[in-house]
Amino acid sequence: MNFAQKIAKESTITFFGMVYGNINRYLYTALLARWVGIEYLGIYALANSIMLISEVMGKMGMESGVMRFVSRLNMDTDSKNIQKIIASALKMTASFSLLIMIGLIFSARYIVTKILNGQPILTTVMIVFAVAIPFNALTSVSAFATQGFKRLKYKTLVIQFLNPTLLLVSMILCFWFVSMESAIMAPMLITGVIVFFIMIVLLKRVSGVTNNQIRQARFDTELLKFSYPLMFIIILQTIMHWMDILMLGYFTDAATVGLYHPAVRTAGLLNALIVSFISIYAPIMSQLHNEGDFSEMSHLYKLVSRWMITFAIPISLVFIIYPTKMMLLFGPDYMAGASVLVILTVTTFIQAAFGAASPALSMSGFTHLILWNSLGAFILNIVLNVALIPKYGILGAAWATLISLVAIGIARVIEVRWILKLSFISSKMIKPLLAGAVTWWCLWWIRPIVINFHTLATLLFVSTLSILIFGIGLWIMKFEPEDKDFLAGLGILKKSLKKKGK
Repeated sequence: MNFAQKIAKESTITFFGMVYGNINRYLYTALLARWVGIEYLGIYALANSIMLISEVMGKMGMESGVMRFVSRLNMDTDSKNIQKIIASALKMTASFSLLIMIGLIFSARYIVTKILNGQPILTTVMIVFAVAIPFNALTSVSAFATQGFKRLKYKTLVIQFLNPTLLLVSMILCFWFVSMESAIMAPMLITGVIVFFIMIVLLKRVSGVTNNQIRQARFDTELLKFSYPLMFIIILQTIMHWMDILMLGYFTDAATVGLYHPAVRTAGLLNALIVSFISIYAPIMSQLHNEGDFSEMSHLYKLVSRWMITFAIPISLVFIIYPTKMMLLFGPDYMAGASVLVILTVTTFIQAAFGAASPALSMSGFTHLILWNSLGAFILNIVLNVALIPKYGILGAAWATLISLVAIGIARVIEVRWILKLSFISSKMIKPLLAGAVTWWCLWWIRPIVINFHTLATLLFVSTLSILIFGIGLWIMKFEPEDKDFLAGLGILKKSLKKKGK
């Protein structure tokens, strides 16, 4: 397989996994929204955002570090070194995440009463979520370690299939047979523990690392030096991602957070496209940079950027033209978040357009530069949230996210161009943009006709129509040679699945 076919095969595995995972998480949020109400959904969103930020601190950037270090070694001749790296990463992650867990448990009441002015139940939810942090952190690092072998099926199976399935099923069971309160806190811990043990077994199968190696492992200072700047980067990115939720919790109340959260979850469905391509693109870029093949790096940078824009257009158009229908999936009380969905969808689409720049920098070793970028965007995001949320509420939070993420995206694109001499712009992008313009016109023209249909019927019809019109437009303008390689990669994936089925 060439790189285009490899990206097609592996990103498709990740994409379908993320589609399944996001549908489950979307259904999870929708059911919670309908069953527990806006205020309890806001409590869940606040506790979840704090847990995810704490989890990033517990991982110390090890997930990206272990993926990069493993991807640069030969799994046949360097198996012992790979096992040492993985064992050290897991031991450091366990140590740091346990410290973070303890710190969050003891500070939970202070955060709730002094900062968020929340209800006592938020303290309980935070403590339960804190216990899940070490399990989630170790699962994530283990999954990224398997990704370093340029195999995404294990990470996809656990993170995108098992995790959301267990989360959804356990939430339903808790709500039906225990209590409404248990439905917003217990599933996170139950899922974290089960998924951790499954991921560790898969990691051992792929890498050969043993429990004894993990116990006896020393802290790898080289891995730590590379990873800890990434930790600050990921912390800043995670805080930025959840900053609107946290700031809304600070300036308003849990009910406002509950109104905002479904729009975030809906726009976040587009992230499946970004992550599915970046997951395999990042280790390949690391390999190419290590080999000094800048010509192929340039080709892949343009290719992945175009593919992410292409796949994002038809979904984005549905969210932007029919936002009220999307929010009705959560119930009539959430229709006020339609304008927020439009802003956040534009934000996520721009992230898809600029998304290939960040891995190009990080996999080339410019982690400190990414850190300064993230710090600048983080400060900008805080300033904008403080200025806009008190005056404009959820719309202010959405605009703050849009402006700060567009700023950091532009900065990274410029830096990749200046430092690595790579540009994501190519004449081949004209075709998907033209096809997108035609699709937009068609969806807007039929809007008065279909808007009064049942919500599910409208969304199913316009989503199918958007994909169909966009696909026909690309076909009429003729696919590029790399697109045929993409389809060939899908053929390779299909054949491999058939072999495994026999």
